[in-house]
Amino acid sequence: MTGFSQRSTPDDPEPPPQGSLPDGLQRLEALAPESFSESRGDFEAEESREKYGLGWRGKRRARQLSLARSTGTLRPCPEDSEAWDTTQNLMIEGDNLEVLKLLQKSYSSKIKLVFIDPPYNTGNDFVYPDDYRDNVRNYLELTGQIDGTGRKLSSNPDASGRFHTAWLNLMYPRLLLTRHLLKSDGILLIAIDDHAVHHLRSLCDEVFGSENYCGTFVWEKKKKPSFLDRNMGSVTDYIVAYAKNRTLAPPFIAGSVESGKKYPFNNAGNPVGVLSFPPRSVTFSCPDQWVRAQDMSEGNIITELLDDVRIQNGVNADRFRLRGEWRYSQAKLDEFVTAGAAITVSKIPFRPNYVNRSGEAKKTSNLLSHRVNGVPTNEDATREMRELFGADVMSYPKPTGLIQYLVRATTGENDIILDYFAGSGTTAGGVLRQSLADGLPRRFLLIQLPELLDPQNREQEAAAKVLNAVRKPRNLAELTKEYATNGGKHPGP
Repeated sequence: MTGFSQRSTPDDPEPPPQGSLPDGLQRLEALAPESFSESRGDFEAEESREKYGLGWRGKRRARQLSLARSTGTLRPCPEDSEAWDTTQNLMIEGDNLEVLKLLQKSYSSKIKLVFIDPPYNTGNDFVYPDDYRDNVRNYLELTGQIDGTGRKLSSNPDASGRFHTAWLNLMYPRLLLTRHLLKSDGILLIAIDDHAVHHLRSLCDEVFGSENYCGTFVWEKKKKPSFLDRNMGSVTDYIVAYAKNRTLAPPFIAGSVESGKKYPFNNAGNPVGVLSFPPRSVTFSCPDQWVRAQDMSEGNIITELLDDVRIQNGVNADRFRLRGEWRYSQAKLDEFVTAGAAITVSKIPFRPNYVNRSGEAKKTSNLLSHRVNGVPTNEDATREMRELFGADVMSYPKPTGLIQYLVRATTGENDIILDYFAGSGTTAGGVLRQSLADGLPRRFLLIQLPELLDPQNREQEAAAKVLNAVRKPRNLAELTKEYATNGGKHPGP
């Protein structure tokens, strides 16, 4: 399960230029979108000057961290692994910033999906080391999370902007490195709550370009609100989606449409237009006959037959045109006809339907709900942890079914999925389950800092007992490995 295999293979080509800039600047924008704002080159992005964009104390230093040479080395650990000689899945212990740097050579433009669930910006402490040569205790001291005696210090975002700044400094260099790891059609998904989603959007707009924003999933994380908030009970979190190049990224899939389902061409409220149906492209259920040009509108449905139609042997013998409010464009109609798709009219007045017979992919909506599309909640994640470990070993783990849904939506055969805030390791379970479900092999790559478990934290104390029982070191990375090893074998909900 753990280890690292360094292979030097040719990188995928960079995506084609975007925007309306001259050719050379378009190529530069594709490489460094953070240096462009509203299609203008911002070559003084590091200078302190008034300009549109997101700024904070330490931004320059955070960017320099992404460019600094790594001081770490990846060491294979076959003794801690399962199926070392055959597995292509990796679990790497270490600071994710340094590991992301080390992965640039072998995995640049190779990752199809990056899913991360970073620390939420709610005032709680988190580790973000900026010097790999120091141990985890020094990381905590450097970032002001513990004092010299090891006592935890609190962060109060209400008192100052320090925590917002620290969170941005955590995310910025990692996102810069993430972009280089993604394939030209790769996708980044980031789980976040409503405290930081606006900061995250601004940050990703700078790193990836606002034109590569794909949308935001709204995940119904709870079945019932806790009502601890002053004004309203929250039951949702968010998963923000960006593409490396949105023009190359495929649609996000939620399964296949029902075979034989009819989709009407008419769509009241859309702009009025004219569709031209080629000869023998429409199958009629009514008897063979001549149908004269006429107004076929009824109620709020606008349909006007502009040409006489001769129905012969159940199809239109000649081209005819309909004027109305349409769901599909002429280009889409032509695509249906070229593919030999079924277009039917059952009676007069004409109401054409497209009939799906191919089981074609269905695009997902941005709502992820246990009620609408069966996406599990935090309660399901807690149940998974209890069944696997016999205790609540982690606060707010993501359910495996959520990751599985996202993996199905965005990846396919032989794709690599990276999670560098691996935490409970449920990304591994989601990848393995979806690969079993559709028979398409995928690979996962997890990164987790070996942060010592806190005996003062109830969940982490329970996790330490679980690790003691299997004689493993008491750190978070070991818990990640336990779930990555066994979570995919655990039956889904």
